Amino acid sequence: MKLLGPSLLLLLLVVGCAKYEYDITHPPDFATHVGTKSDAVTNHEPLVYRWRTVDNRLVVRIYNQSDAPIELMGEKSTVVAPGGQSHPLRGQTIAPQSHAKLILPPPRPRVYNAGPTFGVGVGAQVDNRRRHHPIHDPYWDEPRYLVVYDDDAIYWDWKGETDVRLTLVYQRGDETIRHDFTIHRKKM
Repeated sequence: MKLLGPSLLLLLLVVGCAKYEYDITHPPDFATHVGTKSDAVTNHEPLVYRWRTVDNRLVVRIYNQSDAPIELMGEKSTVVAPGGQSHPLRGQTIAPQSHAKLILPPPRPRVYNAGPTFGVGVGAQVDNRRRHHPIHDPYWDEPRYLVVYDDDAIYWDWKGETDVRLTLVYQRGDETIRHDFTIHRKKM
């Protein structure tokens, strides 16, 4: 019985959580490792990509260093997840001398109850929301129904050591620009 505590702690330390980083494998000219400590930079005219691994996700900051806005065409851009399913991206305009950020896989929206709760333990919560009270609002304890207006096709999971194909299509004036990448997820 005395060994149960240290044994359990040792088991948790040995098992731990898997950590992943990424390798850009295609196009070959831009092949590089994407770690957690510093950005991997690829200059793919007219844009500069800064890649970094954050919390097992791939974060891509796309810099427009030109003097004209460049639009990321979400309806024409895709990410092909490891299972082979094609997923759309959200479109956005990248203003001159600024950047946009993509997170792969995109975090799913979270829904939670922000109302009063009961818990046991130590902690504190401070906010400035008005609390409803049964005297002033007879429906204060009724269930709340929330609707998420996002297309579920945008969200996907990236599991194991697998590849994702990323196609980004941009519009700059009359010019259409297409950048294709293949990214491998690698267990560290």
